[in-house]
Amino acid sequence: MHTYIHKLRSLLFPANLPKRGFALHTKQQSYFLEMPPPCLDLHRFEQLVRRGEGALERGEPRLAAESLREALGLWREPVMSAMETGALLAAHVTGLDESRLRALELRIGADLQLGRHRELVSELKELVITYPRSEVFHAHLMLALHRCHRRDEALGVYQRFRREMVEEMGLEPSQLLQQAHQAVLAGEPVPSTAPPKPQVTIASERPAQLPGDSADFVGRGGLVEDAVLWLTSAGLADLAPRVLSVHGMPGVGKTAFAVRVAQRVRSRFEGGQFYACLGASGEARDPADVLDGFLRAAGFPPERLPAGLEDRAALFRTWTSMKRVLVVLDDVGSAEQVRPLMPAGPRCAVVVTARRGLHPAAGSRLVGLDPLEPAESAGLLSAMIGTERVAVEREHVDRIVQLLGGLPLAVRAVGAQLGSVPGWPIRTVLRELENDARRLDALSFHDLDVRGRIAGSYHVMPRRAQLAFRKFAATGKPTLADAEAAALLGYDRLETGRILLTLVDHGLLRISGEAISTVSYEFHPLIRCYAEELVEDVARRRPLTRPRRTRFCAHRPRTMMRQRRRRPG
Repeated sequence: MHTYIHKLRSLLFPANLPKRGFALHTKQQSYFLEMPPPCLDLHRFEQLVRRGEGALERGEPRLAAESLREALGLWREPVMSAMETGALLAAHVTGLDESRLRALELRIGADLQLGRHRELVSELKELVITYPRSEVFHAHLMLALHRCHRRDEALGVYQRFRREMVEEMGLEPSQLLQQAHQAVLAGEPVPSTAPPKPQVTIASERPAQLPGDSADFVGRGGLVEDAVLWLTSAGLADLAPRVLSVHGMPGVGKTAFAVRVAQRVRSRFEGGQFYACLGASGEARDPADVLDGFLRAAGFPPERLPAGLEDRAALFRTWTSMKRVLVVLDDVGSAEQVRPLMPAGPRCAVVVTARRGLHPAAGSRLVGLDPLEPAESAGLLSAMIGTERVAVEREHVDRIVQLLGGLPLAVRAVGAQLGSVPGWPIRTVLRELENDARRLDALSFHDLDVRGRIAGSYHVMPRRAQLAFRKFAATGKPTLADAEAAALLGYDRLETGRILLTLVDHGLLRISGEAISTVSYEFHPLIRCYAEELVEDVARRRPLTRPRRTRFCAHRPRTMMRQRRRRPG
């Protein structure tokens, strides 16, 4: 390898010639070739294709045909045909071939607008053989033959294509081809076969899908700065995207934190910013559907998108392999959801939010969010209802902040209620919150629902963890040591530790204190309220007295036993 690199440097950078922006870097047993974009034929190709598309949109087919013909002239042979390619390079080659095919369709469409149908017939006949599933090329050929007064051949093109589609795939031709067929039959002008305009440009769009930042975001300044530095400090030696995984208890503000960080760094990712909520707390989204949205936003036409998850993921990796792209994945349920959505470029970045601490990729950095400090919670409430109103009832505000335990979602629920009725006294809300049995009822306002968020984490846990959650609440103790938990659950220390860590991982329990020899666990105040509700609900549904023991089998009714005794013989 060292010998090859030495020869490559000698070829690219002769001692008697200036480097002109070229550089071959050596970084930690890896190599990085830097060169000015105008020196790449791929960069020139993409520029010419964009110029041709713009000319078609402006109604200048002659300029479009010239630009697209020049772009296609840069292709000498199939990409990387003389070398073996792995999975990543093979996906990149596929993307480049799709770009060439798109440019060819546009160029033929421009030539047809210029009345060059006679010259195109032979070329199009070769193309429909090379690409037997391309409806665009078949429609172009029908149009060219129809203009040459060869209607019988144009109808034969349609009939052969339709027969193959029906027999092999069970599908009818698209509406575009059917309209062209009807026009030929009626002797009318064939509808334009020009491909769609802006949204189908290959790799020319720059998605900007990030949600808006929160104007009242408070606290966590140090964590935000660390995350921004981590995402933007990728160097030439990096071979994979940087991944930031944000986790914390339900309602702690993971989404707001991720959006704040993403908005801070968006200018560094000029290739585009993608956002998707994967819905772990509700109905989980299929990664294939998410990729469909990403690729469409990037400018890929729907008819060019592969059907399977693996093919879409490969196309997305290809598109991102030479770009700086930011991907934000919210409410993730598992690392398996994330992996197909990962970009491939080493200058890309991914921000993931999850209720559990996920490692979507090797080298991911985890950020755990804790509840807000009392002053930060009061500051958030002030931002929502006004500092004057908070100052008038400061004691009541401090008590509310204490009852809410610094949970941002709960603070927002209170602030939204108070903000909706400007004259509503804060002490009235405090009165409702001081009632433990009704506290979670008071923290539900429109889409701000603390109980619903906690329930979302509870219901995805294994049954043993759910049972431990209720048993812990039933003790009424503020903290529980691991030895006490083992005695309560009836398992050994090792198995009990696994169950308790499941609760911690889902954000429903937290480790209390810093003791080394023994570990204690505790509830967040609002999660304790939810756990006590579950305990009361189970007690309500349980029978008050146990059925009297009998000498008959429990699984066989008494009447059946009597009938058996009456049976003769």
